[in-house]
Amino acid sequence: MLAINAERLKLVALDARLAGLQSRAPAAFFEALNVMSEASWPPDLMDQPAMNACELKLAEHPDQTGWYFWAFIWPDFIGGMDRLVGGGGFKGPPGKNGVVEIAYSMLTSFREQGLATEAVNALIDWAFSTGQVREVIAETLPHLIASQRVLEKTGFIEAGTREEDGVTIIRFALQRERAAA
Repeated sequence: MLAINAERLKLVALDARLAGLQSRAPAAFFEALNVMSEASWPPDLMDQPAMNACELKLAEHPDQTGWYFWAFIWPDFIGGMDRLVGGGGFKGPPGKNGVVEIAYSMLTSFREQGLATEAVNALIDWAFSTGQVREVIAETLPHLIASQRVLEKTGFIEAGTREEDGVTIIRFALQRERAAA
């Protein structure tokens, strides 16, 4: 199991099996992650089509675990039980240009605690550590101020806007210098 330990969180990358459990057997999904059952799972924007697409991509390309969805777990939250607090990850592996897009969402009761910032930092550190990524991008909507703030706190800069079906989408980007060999 691919996992990242951050300061307060543990991030677990879903493989095809976990993605399938999340989609079709939530109780087994929580059990496999050894977390409390969360009635409000999944977080916003992780709807059934997104969960199905994640499972399909990972089933077709098991070597791409880590480039799709990660579960954000708060270990020993209360009374020794771990809590599933959010999720996110990437919209697939980096392209030939070394660009990968990140997305994330927290369960409502775990917002405004710095957990999304911590998770995004861990994910971007992991992505750059693979040596395959030269830039991480993110897109958000103008009214999602908290999401924009997470991106700013993790070093992203606004890189422009675009219109899609009459909706303005703000693009953010983060680049890091590659270490000298």
